[in-house]
Amino acid sequence: MRSQEIPSAVIERAHTLFHAHRFLLRVGLAIGNVFAWIFVFEYFSLLTNSVPRALLGVLIMYVLSQAITVFATPLAGAFLKRGTRRMLIGALILAASAFTTLGATLGGFFDEGPTAWGIAAFAVFLGFYRALYFMPYELNRAETGEVPPQGRILYEILLSLVPAFVGATLVLEAYAPLRLLFGAALLIGISILPVIALSDIRERFAFSYFETFGELFAPRNRNVLWTSFLEGVQGAALFLMWPLAIFIIVGWSYMMLGLVFTATLLVALLFRIFYRRFVPSVGSISTPVRIVFAVSGWVGRLAAGTPFGVVVADSYAYTFRGERGTLSDPFVFEQAADNGSYVDEYTALKEIALAGGRIALSVIVGLLVLSTPLIIAFGGAIVLAALASGLSVYLAHTLILSSARY
Repeated sequence: MRSQEIPSAVIERAHTLFHAHRFLLRVGLAIGNVFAWIFVFEYFSLLTNSVPRALLGVLIMYVLSQAITVFATPLAGAFLKRGTRRMLIGALILAASAFTTLGATLGGFFDEGPTAWGIAAFAVFLGFYRALYFMPYELNRAETGEVPPQGRILYEILLSLVPAFVGATLVLEAYAPLRLLFGAALLIGISILPVIALSDIRERFAFSYFETFGELFAPRNRNVLWTSFLEGVQGAALFLMWPLAIFIIVGWSYMMLGLVFTATLLVALLFRIFYRRFVPSVGSISTPVRIVFAVSGWVGRLAAGTPFGVVVADSYAYTFRGERGTLSDPFVFEQAADNGSYVDEYTALKEIALAGGRIALSVIVGLLVLSTPLIIAFGGAIVLAALASGLSVYLAHTLILSSARY
C-alpha cells in the first residue's frame, strides 16, 4: 500500500518534471531497445556463421536478463521505503550502463576478454534496471492512457520517427551502432536531471524477500500469477522474437527495418485515435470479441511475409489491443505491470510473473531451435503468444467477475 498521499500542488509540479524525464528516457529506449537485441543477434550470427546458433545466443542472454529481474524485484520492493527517487536514479544509471557496455563490447573496446561477457553484462544491467524502475503511482497516473492527449500527439509522432532515424543512421554513418548505443545511454543519463528535482516519495512494501515468492504462488494470487505470466509470454514474442523475424523478412536491412517500425507506429497511432472516437468504451465490447481481436492480431503476424504485411498486421494488433494492467509500449519496445507505476505489493508480483512468462517462451523457443527448422521456432513463438493472448483476456474477464461477486 502507498505509505503517504501527495498534495495536489506537488503533483502538478512533478508532472512537468516527470514528462520531461519520460520523454528523454523513451527516446533513449526507442533508440536502444528496438535495435540492441538485433545488434546482438547479428553479432552472434557473424561469430558463429549460423542463424540458429545466433538465435540461441540471444535467447540465453535474454533469459539471463529476465532472471535478474525475477530475483532482484523483491529487493527493489524493499528499497521503496528509502525513497523512490534514489531507486529511479539507480535504475537509470543501470540502463545507461547497459547500452554503454553493449556499445563498447560490440565496438571492440574489450578485446582482452570474451565478447560474450560484455553482452552478458548488458543483459544483467538491463535486468536490474527493470527491477528497480518503479515510478510512483501519483506521478505516473497521467501516462496510463492508450491514446495521448491532444497536446502530446506530436510527442508520440516524434517517437514514431525514431526507428526510421536509427535505420538511416545505420546505413549512412560509420560506426553507427556505437554512436546509437552511446547516444541512447546519453539520453537516458540526461533524463536523470528531472528526476533529481522530483519529490522523494517513500512507499511501503510489506513482503519480505522469500515471502514475495510465497505470495506469488499462493492460491489466492493464482489469477494475478497467470494473467501476468501470459502477458509476459506475449511480451517476449512481441519485443524479442517478432523484431528478429521482421529483420529476417526485410533481408537483414536496417533501413527497411526502421521504416517498417516507423510506418507501423504512425499507422497504429492514427487508427487508435479513430478507434477511440468511434468506440469510446472498450468495456462495451464482449469478452469473446476481445479474444478474437487479441488472437487475430497474432494470426496476422503469422501470415505476414512481406514488409507491407508486417505493417498491416502490427497496426491492426496495436489498434485493437485490449486495456489491461500491463503496459506494452510499442514505441520503446518495453513492457511493465500496472502501466509502469508502483501501486502496491502486487505490482512486484506481476513484474516477477511477467519476467517468468518471458523466460518460459524463450526456453520453449530455444528447444524448438535445437530440434526444428528456424521457421518453426519463429512460428511456434507467435502461436504460443496467440494462445496466451486469448487466455489472458479470458482470465482477466473471470478476475473482474470474481471481484464483482465479492
